[in-house]
Amino acid sequence: MTAGIRLRSSTTVLNYKLPFSFAPSFSFITPNPGVELSSSSTQPMNRTLLQKFLKENCKSGNFTLTEALLFFDYMIRTRPTPPISSFNILFSALAKKKHYDSVVLLYKRLNSTGGFVLDLFSLNILINCCCNMRRISEGFAIFGKILRMGFSPDAVTLNPLIKGLCMEGRVLEAAKLFRKIAVFDCRPDVISCGTLINGLCRTGNMNLALKVFEEMVNGNDVFGGMCQPSIVVYNTIINGLCKNGFAEKAKELFLKMKGSGINPDVVAYNSLIDGLCKEGFVDKAKELFLDMKSRNINPDVVTYNSLIHGLCYVGDGDEAKSLFIRMLDEGVQPNVVTVSVMIDELCKKGKIDEATVLLEMMIERRVNPDIITYNSLLYGFCLVGKMDDAKKLFVSMTSKGCRPNVYSYSILINGYCKNEKVEEAMSLYREMVSEGIQPTIITYSTLLAGLFQASKMGDVQKLLDEMKVNKVVHNSWTYGILIDGLCKNGYHSEALELFYNLKSCKFELNIKIINCLIDRLYKVGRSETAWELFHSLPEYSLTPDMVTYSIMINGLCKARQLEKAYDMLLDMDKMGCAPDVVTFDTIMRGFLKNNDMQKVVKLLHKMAERNVMPNADTFSIVIELLVKDEKYRENLNLLPSFAVKHMTSMHPLSTIWPKQ
Repeated sequence: MTAGIRLRSSTTVLNYKLPFSFAPSFSFITPNPGVELSSSSTQPMNRTLLQKFLKENCKSGNFTLTEALLFFDYMIRTRPTPPISSFNILFSALAKKKHYDSVVLLYKRLNSTGGFVLDLFSLNILINCCCNMRRISEGFAIFGKILRMGFSPDAVTLNPLIKGLCMEGRVLEAAKLFRKIAVFDCRPDVISCGTLINGLCRTGNMNLALKVFEEMVNGNDVFGGMCQPSIVVYNTIINGLCKNGFAEKAKELFLKMKGSGINPDVVAYNSLIDGLCKEGFVDKAKELFLDMKSRNINPDVVTYNSLIHGLCYVGDGDEAKSLFIRMLDEGVQPNVVTVSVMIDELCKKGKIDEATVLLEMMIERRVNPDIITYNSLLYGFCLVGKMDDAKKLFVSMTSKGCRPNVYSYSILINGYCKNEKVEEAMSLYREMVSEGIQPTIITYSTLLAGLFQASKMGDVQKLLDEMKVNKVVHNSWTYGILIDGLCKNGYHSEALELFYNLKSCKFELNIKIINCLIDRLYKVGRSETAWELFHSLPEYSLTPDMVTYSIMINGLCKARQLEKAYDMLLDMDKMGCAPDVVTFDTIMRGFLKNNDMQKVVKLLHKMAERNVMPNADTFSIVIELLVKDEKYRENLNLLPSFAVKHMTSMHPLSTIWPKQ
């Protein structure tokens, strides 16, 4: 039942519905099981020791829980009893040391003795403890008691409630409470704002987070006046923006922070550098890196990790390697993330030997590799076909404290399939199931591709049945593999049937699935079906891409439907899908076989107009053209000129072929 509270002020009566129920006593506060607070001691106690403990030990935090309990026992037994302010000092010190359970139980003992009237400070401490223990409902119940006792809650009262709601994922409720603070004649402080902004950022509510931030700076009815954001608040929202893909907006706030006289720290730089790198703005991240060094802010391992990862992401592995060496030279100790990123980059480029050396160096520096490191190495061995080495590493992982996970198994299974060792892949699949590791759709799709490649259609059906039993939902990639595999193994009708079933089930098809089907239909001579399928793309709200047009033109040329292929080339231009040299070569080869030399030359001129550079196949076509047609042999100026890279002049094809 929701309690309705009426708050009277000198000018108005405010009505506000509180999102909780509360009890008149502390009976609702229950300690966690296993917490024991009974204590006994032979050490003599006196008020002098108590005052010293409260003023010195509690302030510095230099005490144990046992000592605090001893002094509490003395305080409730001695006469006259110390004032509630003394108990508040003790409870506040315990709360700072995160002994929340103990504080709650001590409050309950204090309340049971009678004769103590808790003040606002006491109740604020209790709310803070309950909220940090994720017992937010009890926190709100105490809040209700504060209102019933006639106290005016302040920001210290409400901040833990906002934090507690955020900790429970109830961020929008926290935002509503924040907006209602004015009802209690209370103004949020920088902690209130920072707590709410952090919660909003963590749940991706960036628009609301920015709104709260702007209200802090500009002031409104909630704030009354401006509430200058601290470095912590700036760091929170900059980090939130970067993690949610708004690095440019984060950079604006970063510059605004600098302009307001707040000097950014390494946390602010790290957040922004990481955000820029993840969005591909590595050059801007490097500028920030130089800027922080010029301000004598030393980059740490987090800074280097972000930049190294960013450089690898944009394909600049050499600079990433140089930065890694520079990091070592400057005495910054790499961690497992640093080395894992570098190993992953080396493995993706097939430099498995370098990756292995780096792993050994990592272990020498007492940086223990994790599952991500091992999975990268597994991928590297598989990529270069060293399946025996991959298997050895896989087997050794458990003894090194890294039990293979689903990605480890999937990587090795993929390696076996790519290296045409499908039996080993299936054996590994059985092993992972027996180990209680649930295969993913990626694992199943990889196995299906391997089985299709090996033409093991019976095993394909068995695996599909297992997927159905395990309730694994197919995705677009899986259906693409099924359609391609069926076609490659001669089951064209079944592939078409599957496609039309997907259509009738309103499955969201993608262009890759249709490209695969069109390609196979042309290869088995079903050009009319392929043509119809291409023209049905608008029904699926799909637009042909470069691959689609290339498949169509290649198929039409092989079917000797050259005029259709030529029209398709013109259609590509209209659709804003510029043909590449392979597309031109394909259609020129078709016209050449059909002895239509004028069309070949016309297409060569179109290539030159679009600055499409010829390749070896283009030159081969030109040679055949010159051999077949004497007119062009005698007048090479009829052929177009192409801008050759790294040269300033235009070079005609005629200058390449000497006259006979």
